[in-house]
Amino acid sequence: MQQKTILSGIVLVCILVVVAGCTGTQKPADTPAVTSAAAIPPATVTAGADLVPSPTDSILAANNVNINVEKDHLGNVIVTFQGGSGLQQVNRIDVTLNRADGQVKTGEVGIRADDQLTLEGTKSTDRVMVYVSMKDGKRYKLVDTLVPFKARL
Repeated sequence: MQQKTILSGIVLVCILVVVAGCTGTQKPADTPAVTSAAAIPPATVTAGADLVPSPTDSILAANNVNINVEKDHLGNVIVTFQGGSGLQQVNRIDVTLNRADGQVKTGEVGIRADDQLTLEGTKSTDRVMVYVSMKDGKRYKLVDTLVPFKARL
């Protein structure tokens, strides 16, 4: 009888733990905001950078584009638009660089394949976010990554 009581207590505690873990709240995913071309001026510098990447948006395979982000040995962040199946649907590509020193720099990459934007980063790990606005008016965050500094060997 005592074993049944102990076993029942353990099962009850396990159920309570599972239920408690499933009742947490999650922040709903933000819908991408559509901004006008004047909303993000080129080469803007702001204070207070956030260096924690967040999830990116998914995009239809037919609208997929390729964007390369790298950092050179001087700390410059180079963002290259490499085209893709959605090349004709791209209206604008905006880049936000959150530097390790707290500054935020923004710029715009051209919408032709192989267009590049170079922003002055730091000799530390910086965060890069790339937003692509499509011709249908939707804006997607396709890249949100940390870019470490690579020292010259």
